[in-house]
Amino acid sequence: MKKILVFAMMAALSLGLLTACGSGGGSAQDAGTIVLGENGQYAYSPNEITVNKGTVKITLQNKDTASAHSFLIPDFNVNSGQIPAGQSKTITFNASKTGDFDFSCDVPGHKEGGMVGKLHVK
Repeated sequence: MKKILVFAMMAALSLGLLTACGSGGGSAQDAGTIVLGENGQYAYSPNEITVNKGTVKITLQNKDTASAHSFLIPDFNVNSGQIPAGQSKTITFNASKTGDFDFSCDVPGHKEGGMVGKLHVK
């Protein structure tokens, strides 16, 4: 009986340790929503976001009524693809290094029109 009790306690402690340590694959940090092209402007709102190093989730909401927009962060190989007018898309990526990184829209003329922003990774 004593051996069974000791075994049960060891099993419970082991399970607790494994759960606490995890595999590092927890949920992504939610960086919130970035609005694209509101009022037909070539802009992101906000155009600067700050996240911690690791897995990041961003919701992109295209509020332009006439044009598709996209969201690219070349340093992290992020490319949302074109998001049609009035639609949304959620992206998840690994912000694997700290620093400041540019993001932009690759629809012709949009980046040049000011559709750019900055990702700050701490």
